[in-house]
Amino acid sequence: MRMALLLLAALTLSGCGLVALPFRVTGDVISVVPVIGKPIGAPIHAVGDAID
Repeated sequence: MRMALLLLAALTLSGCGLVALPFRVTGDVISVVPVIGKPIGAPIHAVGDAID
């Protein structure tokens, strides 16, 4: 069961998804910062969307 979940995760994160993941996570983390989070986090998250 554990190996099947690991294989599924590897297939899901392969290719462009693996490259876009750091941009998406960083954009989400920055978006939490009050006042300046949304304007700064949106372009970073958009880079992740552009990669996909």
